[in-house]
Amino acid sequence: MANGYEYLQPKYVGEFKCDGKKCPANCCCRDWQIVVDDETYKKYSEIENSAHEITKHLIPNEEGAGFLIAHSGGNCPFMTAEKLCSIQKTYGEEFLSQTCLSYPRQLVNFGAIIERTLSPTCPLAAELILNSKKIKFETSPVKLPKWAHGKLIVGENKVPEKFLPHITEIQFTAISILQEKRLTIDQRLIVLGFYLFQVEDFDQRGELNLIPTLNKIYTSEEFFSEQIQMLLHSVSFQILEFAENFFGLLEKLYGDEKVLTTTGNKKYIEILCRAMNFNPADDLNFQELAENYFDLLEIKKIFLKDYANFFENFLVNDFFGGVYPFKVGGSIQNNFAVFVATYKILENIALSMTAQSRADEKKLRAEIFEMLSNISMDLNHNENYLAAIADFLKDKSEITIFMRSFLSGTK
Repeated sequence: MANGYEYLQPKYVGEFKCDGKKCPANCCCRDWQIVVDDETYKKYSEIENSAHEITKHLIPNEEGAGFLIAHSGGNCPFMTAEKLCSIQKTYGEEFLSQTCLSYPRQLVNFGAIIERTLSPTCPLAAELILNSKKIKFETSPVKLPKWAHGKLIVGENKVPEKFLPHITEIQFTAISILQEKRLTIDQRLIVLGFYLFQVEDFDQRGELNLIPTLNKIYTSEEFFSEQIQMLLHSVSFQILEFAENFFGLLEKLYGDEKVLTTTGNKKYIEILCRAMNFNPADDLNFQELAENYFDLLEIKKIFLKDYANFFENFLVNDFFGGVYPFKVGGSIQNNFAVFVATYKILENIALSMTAQSRADEKKLRAEIFEMLSNISMDLNHNENYLAAIADFLKDKSEITIFMRSFLSGTK
């Protein structure tokens, strides 16, 4: 597969190296479903004297091809006391399954182009992503080790066929907007919302051929100086509508036992609930909740001056790696709503941590960094989490109404 194929990736992907000494081995101790492909299983079964010691921990994958590693107490049975892989240590990297060999790299196939990112669920990857001064992209030829036999583990491509000629342009126009440092994060998201709304409008009118022209407009200096302020002024943040939608969403997440499945997710959502004096078991008083949110808004003005780059990088990586605006089912507007709502959960958890923490700045920064990495585990590995958010927002995604409920055009 390598001949003639290229990776399109953030530059940090090429800098990543797995380091067991620094890594808490999140991928090996989270009850994740790790797939062992049939070819790798055959390798294990042919190892003299030790085959059974490996294959006894593998069970057939009832939902697809290959086998699953049966975890014990949440841990991978092949993880050593030093949090290293015993299979790799004993037999070499060529005996790793395709899943273990590629993680935390995420790949999506667009024909001759393979888009590749890193998942922030890996703390070493998160360090590269979030600490980047600005995420830049590059192309790199696909080179596979001999034992890969020309195969790559790639994610599902959910992009409708009619959008395939335009998806890379759409992604990079969106990323250009998300990296516009002259605007606040909320303002960038507002501009992104209007851009994606126009992309969807072109689709409905059968005019996708106009997308290149739209991209030139949204990345031009003339657009920034002459039209962006008009777009921003058209969105007036309504705090009561925010309370109804945001806390309604949190109530839904808490009410579904399949959603908040990880310890980290529960821990951080509870920090948010305490800061806003919100109890999902009580009847919701939206006026009171809106008043509670005012305190966080004051913190936000100062907070994002220090952390805007963290969140910019998170959003860029999530948009590109998740292949928005086609990550979840439904319309482009619904995808935008999910993208913004998941970010707002993260942002408000971070604000809540800031409001409640007496830690020094260095410790708080480390805690926020850890939170972004932990919550990413649900965004990347808990299908029920995104599905619950998408379901709640499916009837609330009309672009201007949604934006005034979640975003502010003012500084």
